[in-house]
Amino acid sequence: MTVSGMRFRRTRFRRITAAVLLSFLIPAALSGCWDSRELNELFIVTGVSLDKADNSDEMNIAFQIGKPEAKGSVAPGGGGSTEEKPTLLVRSTSDTVSGAVLDIDRDSSRTLMLDHNQAVLIGSDLAKQGGIRDHLDLFLRDEETRMEALIMVVDGHAEKLLTADTGEDRISGVYLWRMMEKLSQTSPYYHVRLKDFVSRLLEQATSPVAPVVTLTRMNDKDRIKIVGLAVFKGDRVIGRLDNQDVPGYIWAMGDVKAGKYKTKSESGTAEMNITNLDCKRDVILREDGRVQVRLNVDASAVVGELKGFQGFTPDELMSDLVAASRNEIRKSIVNTFELARDLDADIYGIGMSVYRKYPRKWRKMKKQWDHLFPETELDVKVRVQIPSTGQVVESLEMGVEQNED
Repeated sequence: MTVSGMRFRRTRFRRITAAVLLSFLIPAALSGCWDSRELNELFIVTGVSLDKADNSDEMNIAFQIGKPEAKGSVAPGGGGSTEEKPTLLVRSTSDTVSGAVLDIDRDSSRTLMLDHNQAVLIGSDLAKQGGIRDHLDLFLRDEETRMEALIMVVDGHAEKLLTADTGEDRISGVYLWRMMEKLSQTSPYYHVRLKDFVSRLLEQATSPVAPVVTLTRMNDKDRIKIVGLAVFKGDRVIGRLDNQDVPGYIWAMGDVKAGKYKTKSESGTAEMNITNLDCKRDVILREDGRVQVRLNVDASAVVGELKGFQGFTPDELMSDLVAASRNEIRKSIVNTFELARDLDADIYGIGMSVYRKYPRKWRKMKKQWDHLFPETELDVKVRVQIPSTGQVVESLEMGVEQNED
């Protein structure tokens, strides 16, 4: 090939390369920052609290703002360094959340950005007052809000959780999200998102639930604790399932990946760890018009700890643990169901199960469901498998007794 030919090829290659690069650069330039907002123009919301105001028609609304630039700084007087708080709170009192947003945006140099919000916290007084559906309207309509944000009821004032310092996550809104995300690995029914809550509200026959959290102080650190599930009737809290009642609810809902329960008898005590639990539901319409709910629970568990059971052989021990486990799981489910019936709150979505199986009959039953649900009969059958007793077969007392013999 001649020198002129080689030069022609190199020139052509450079032109092709330049054209390819321009094809990438021009769209990027055209789609640049025409519509974008700079970080220093925004308040990035990581948590929202809604509390009852002195005026019953209004709410005290607080927005937790994450400060990504927060870092250590020199303390006044030059004596070492001090750590800047990672969040700040902006507050407003309004009859709507959108009104509070407008007030804050008007009186600030920054604009609230809601698409990173982790949780909507509702104070217990406001939750009992009702009207939660209207309070959540902005979060459903605004294109920037996250439908995956958590819904929680706070014992007392919700705003206090937005200032909590747990020592684990500096931003309490993020801490709440991670805490509930961990619990969702046990059961998805712990993890109540905005879209889950609203979906139940729209069903009308189903009573929504939401975790109840409280703030305590321990070892100079704030501690956020889950103390149960709030039970709603419509969009107002009417009662609560305490922590001891919650397992009976989530076991009846199924899809449980972990959990604990305790069996106790004259023979001994066993701490059991659930490895899997599912529940199949069927509804039957009786001739007298009442509904019968049949739950078939299939659980697997392993022994966490044993105490007692002197004189038991391994086979006798296993038989006793299976029987005790069946009784414990069934008792928990029945007791929690009785609480729901007393509250006249169908937290299980049984009405929707009736609708799916008997759509025509449900049309007449729907308006009467408040009266029909408390008369619902429950039939629970439990099957438990315990593959092993762990690394040892016997409890320490069993081993001691056999050594003495």
